[in-house]
Amino acid sequence: MKIAVVTDSSANLSARAAADYKITVVNDPIMFGNHVYHENVDITADQFYRLLKVEKDIPTLSQISMPEMQLVFDDLKAEGVTQVLVIGLSSGISGYVNNLKTYAPSVKDLDVQVFDSQTACAGTANMVKLAAAMALADYPMADILAQLTRLRAMTKTVLIVNSMRHLVKNGRIYNNSSLAGTMVLRNKPIITFNEHGKLQVLGKERTLKNAQQAVQDDFDRFVITQQLPVRLDVISANDPQIAEDWASELRYQFPAVRVKTGEIGPLMGTLTGEHALGLIWSLDWKPLLNTLNQAN
Repeated sequence: MKIAVVTDSSANLSARAAADYKITVVNDPIMFGNHVYHENVDITADQFYRLLKVEKDIPTLSQISMPEMQLVFDDLKAEGVTQVLVIGLSSGISGYVNNLKTYAPSVKDLDVQVFDSQTACAGTANMVKLAAAMALADYPMADILAQLTRLRAMTKTVLIVNSMRHLVKNGRIYNNSSLAGTMVLRNKPIITFNEHGKLQVLGKERTLKNAQQAVQDDFDRFVITQQLPVRLDVISANDPQIAEDWASELRYQFPAVRVKTGEIGPLMGTLTGEHALGLIWSLDWKPLLNTLNQAN
């Protein structure tokens, strides 16, 4: 029984990771006005953020269509795949996962399982890589889903944004009553995915440094409660140097934590806008996989 793992491009998987773990990536569409772009096909992150500066319209989210997914499923079937696990962007900000769950039973001669990451970017990518590594090691679907559920429960994404305009325009902010004061000049809203995978305001600070410290304090509270290895991803929207500087500080302060940097790609960039910065922390999936292999 051969299991294939599929994800969407909002996970920001590198081409090398996708190839190494045999992951199929479907590219998310975004819209500037009436023009549709697809991540990593006809728009890169650099191009997206340049366009964001000159376009008068705020970009909006779109969704991968089910006919497009059917083509992916047909290709995998032709390769001898019998089961497919699709791990997608949080259903709290996109209808893609829920639409796919409705569509999956109609796919002929293929068992399609859909897992809601309830997060985005590196948070989704870590789940995807764990699932793909387990699939390559011939774990059954039930075991993979159980470990994904465990990893998801131990994943938190916190973002610092420059403005709420993009979130409000796209209607992707959960607790609008918390917006009071976040539109004030120089305020730095802090947002997170709640337990339902929706984005909500966690707090706000007057400066970026204060916001970074508030997020870091939250991470610190997580670290001291964990006995298993922890991974931390520092992500940014077109600010790689700020992300790397923060990552360097975090590596020094948390030497036992594996710290990586990554980007906020075009799809999530439609919600965060430029210059967003964030941390995604979770159990480290690689040691988690090693523990599972040793147990077997």
